[in-house]
Amino acid sequence: MKLEADMEGPGDFYATVEAYEVVDGDTFRAIIDGEKTRVRIMGINSPESGGFRDEEDWGAESKAYAKEKLEGRTLHLFADPGDAVRDQYDRLLMHVVMENGMNYAVLAVAEGMAHTYILGHQELTIGDTLRKAERLAKAEKRGMWKHHTGD
Repeated sequence: MKLEADMEGPGDFYATVEAYEVVDGDTFRAIIDGEKTRVRIMGINSPESGGFRDEEDWGAESKAYAKEKLEGRTLHLFADPGDAVRDQYDRLLMHVVMENGMNYAVLAVAEGMAHTYILGHQELTIGDTLRKAERLAKAEKRGMWKHHTGD
């Protein structure tokens, strides 16, 4: 892990890591401070891809997309100001910025591989961007919205 205190992103810089395994479209594993850590991507939810839960429609596609974009790649993690750093399952809750500067959550939502997931108490720094990306993905019937009829 490499810390870059001057790095700018959608929140407070946390760490630069390499994702070694994608769990599903919104969760991956990385080594942080020598420990295997699960990272849950803030602001999105993807269909389940199996494992502990039944696979949902578009779950396999969402997971494959995340593997292509995240697995084996260097990622920059950012905590959202005012939000918890870990969830009830002890996963890190992080914004994920890829090496090309793209926020993974925004990209996944825009491509129809995940939907916006913002809890009532949250005011995510990228909340408006995620909502706009989802409206566009639905309108253009991308990914999981291919057969979507209505809002």
